[in-house]
Amino acid sequence: MTKSFYRRLLNIFKASKGMIYTYYGEKHTYAECYSNMRRFNYYLHKKRQKKIVLYGSKNFPVYSAIYSIILSGNIWIPVTPGIPENRLMAMLGVLMPDVIIFEGELPQDIRRFCETHTIELLKLDDILKEKREADFTNPDFAPDEWAYIMFTSGSTGVPKGVPMTHENYINFVENALEILPFKKGEIFSDYHDFAFDISIFYLFCAPLTESAIAPIKKKEERMFPLSHIQNNNITVWSSVPSVISCIQRFRPSEKSKNKIKIMFLCGEPFSLDVLRYCYKYLDIPHVYNFYGLTETGVENFYHDCSPEDLDRYKEKDFVPVGKPLKKNNIRITEDKELFLGGCQVTPGYLGNVGQENFEEIECLRWYHTGDIVELYKGVYFCKGRVDSQVKISGHRIELMDIEVHIRKHEAVKEAVCFVEGEDDIKRLFCAIEKLKEKELDIRELTRWLKSKLPDYMVPKRFFELPQMPVNKNGKIDRKAIRHICSEKLKAIEGASLV
Repeated sequence: MTKSFYRRLLNIFKASKGMIYTYYGEKHTYAECYSNMRRFNYYLHKKRQKKIVLYGSKNFPVYSAIYSIILSGNIWIPVTPGIPENRLMAMLGVLMPDVIIFEGELPQDIRRFCETHTIELLKLDDILKEKREADFTNPDFAPDEWAYIMFTSGSTGVPKGVPMTHENYINFVENALEILPFKKGEIFSDYHDFAFDISIFYLFCAPLTESAIAPIKKKEERMFPLSHIQNNNITVWSSVPSVISCIQRFRPSEKSKNKIKIMFLCGEPFSLDVLRYCYKYLDIPHVYNFYGLTETGVENFYHDCSPEDLDRYKEKDFVPVGKPLKKNNIRITEDKELFLGGCQVTPGYLGNVGQENFEEIECLRWYHTGDIVELYKGVYFCKGRVDSQVKISGHRIELMDIEVHIRKHEAVKEAVCFVEGEDDIKRLFCAIEKLKEKELDIRELTRWLKSKLPDYMVPKRFFELPQMPVNKNGKIDRKAIRHICSEKLKAIEGASLV
């Protein structure tokens, strides 16, 4: 599968007459991309399995460099300019890359690091100006060779480097090509950073369908993506559901013209309210929910949504993650934690850390996802993290269950619950964002919840936020929400939560 996959990809770059990149008036063809790729390959073709950091933004030459790094048999590591300095230096320390290809100016700290560790530096513009080229040899890579490395969020302190082999990620791409109704000449969105592994979806599905990629490059485009969607004629959209919630927030009851035929959502819970909006106001014919992790080859489950889901899963208030993709093995523990096995599971983290996340059971290797799943009406639902299970007054509860109930209130748009305190003095709190067109009475909301939930599942205090903060990938930022609410509580109680 690996050899045929890359031969197919390379042949498209060589032969396609179509457009691969579009950004408003700026357009570039496969022929232009392949010419750039050959120039990068002049510096890469004698290397093999070298760790190549690509420090660049979403300009056309950077896409060419990505394809060249992978098709030369080397390992692509995306780094976005503007990443916090401490995180960047921690990543480099874990990586110890062989080469850094950079766009624009490289921060002095990186230069000093490269000098100290004898890391080769190549400036992207210089490579293209020199116009020296090299052909790509037949890409006969072994399935277990590394293709790229991405980093987890590092929420535990130190970011973890996740190497993915060709076999790890190609299975997902082939599944996506089989499941989604692509046609030649689509225009794929590129909303998130390259370092968010949803990028694998459009970076490979676009060329393999001889389609184009339309990047979001500016902050205002990220904040108001509908204009970008319309002006760039996007037909395939991929993002976390929160991005669609953002569009909904500004146009809650107004139909928005667009050309999207396929919507690929993933990365966080997908509410039925957002699904309803996709059908009613965005008029999307094909909506899909995908679920997966960086450590397990991008996506592992999928659900082909339908309007009937709005009633079918009303009790859950969310779209299911569906069923496993082909060649993904699943195992559910007694505590309902999902284990994933099969060809998409990473060989392990860089530096041999985090081995406790992997386990061999009956001669098969499994990854502990840390996510709770349950089967309901023949499909799987993700009910949150194992670490979101908390005990209050001796009762084990799942925060996501409480959030689902709160969102069912007619005036609530979004809800995020969290617990503070220790042992017998734990308290349950909730941040809420109300619907703009509704009035919200917190006392009435509390009474309403008590009619549906036991007392220990009703938050002791609600914090109304004008809008839920999101992180750079568009996901609801629970850490930021908790901090905001903590500050509000300090002002109220005159003391820290901790």
